[in-house]
Amino acid sequence: MIRHRDVEQLQQLSQAPGQTLTVYLDIDQTNPANRRRQFETRLKDLLKQLKAAHRDDKELAATCSEVEEITKSIKPSGRTLVLARHRKLGVTFRNVIRIAMPSGVYWTNGAFLRPLLEALDENERFGIVLVDQKRARLLTVFMGEIEEHKDLVSQIPPRPESPSADKLRSQPRMQRRHDESVSSHVKFVAREFGKLMEQLEVDRLIVGGNVGVASELAGALPKRLRGRLVEVLPIPVAATPEEILTRAGGVQTRLERAEELEVVREILKEVRRGGRAVAGLSATLEAINEGRVWKLVYLQGLKLEGGVCNTCNMLFDPADERCPVCTRKLEREPHMVDRMARTVLERGGHVDMVHGPAAEALRAVAEVAALMHS
Repeated sequence: MIRHRDVEQLQQLSQAPGQTLTVYLDIDQTNPANRRRQFETRLKDLLKQLKAAHRDDKELAATCSEVEEITKSIKPSGRTLVLARHRKLGVTFRNVIRIAMPSGVYWTNGAFLRPLLEALDENERFGIVLVDQKRARLLTVFMGEIEEHKDLVSQIPPRPESPSADKLRSQPRMQRRHDESVSSHVKFVAREFGKLMEQLEVDRLIVGGNVGVASELAGALPKRLRGRLVEVLPIPVAATPEEILTRAGGVQTRLERAEELEVVREILKEVRRGGRAVAGLSATLEAINEGRVWKLVYLQGLKLEGGVCNTCNMLFDPADERCPVCTRKLEREPHMVDRMARTVLERGGHVDMVHGPAAEALRAVAEVAALMHS
């Protein structure tokens, strides 16, 4: 399971001087083409094409050989292998994740993070608690994986049935004991869930299970967690991992699309009135170079080329040939969107790839835009 600290390690690697070989490899065993480790053959083909584009690069050739050896030890337990190797530093990052990503190999100055960043943008970490009158399950969902942390069971007196005449007087007392025990169970679950969420890196919360008990639990959560609660759903406590992933995925997609549309609308509003946003490649690059970008936004699948001055650490339009600051010749950057995203992230900004209605709204004005610091 990939965690935020793994991404931080990759971001540090992306800033390291020198070339890094980054691999995204489809190893999904539900795909017959990947069985019997045929994904290793696919990797060799991709690396062969990369080396052909850099024929005289001995460092790349040596790194490719190392990456092929590393891949031989990988257990294909997920869907995509993410691997980055910086040979001169002796640093290797590897992780198998459970979401599908297109295969590709990249020899760049710093790790090529764009596919992973886009996947992270689409997959926030969700904390989920499923609760009924006796039981509670505490789980997290992230990057297509579900992890169950606790399964709590409380001793609850049975709810009284319709009483006979001789038990009529005892029914209210039995009902009160039952209700008080359920309430204590809910408070206990809220405390345990709160402790767990403090330990884990969780972005949003979902409460599910018995509707009445789940609603009571939502109200009993610590204040610091209520702001992260996004949905109370009738998911059965005994739901399978697949059922939980499906329901959580639906919530996540809906929230992501809504937030993307809100961000794009804000950017376009600011662009129209000449406020704290810009649209278009040239204006966005200028804002990035000046360190003014709070959030970079671009269309899903966008591919752009450009120029880079590694002396001044600045990015330029593909039509530019020399750096206007130091006059040195610019290096061509075939993965300009990734370079822009890395630069914004390294300076404490945010990156958002947009889909659906948000993408259509942005496309009417530009392919890439940015919201500035206020």
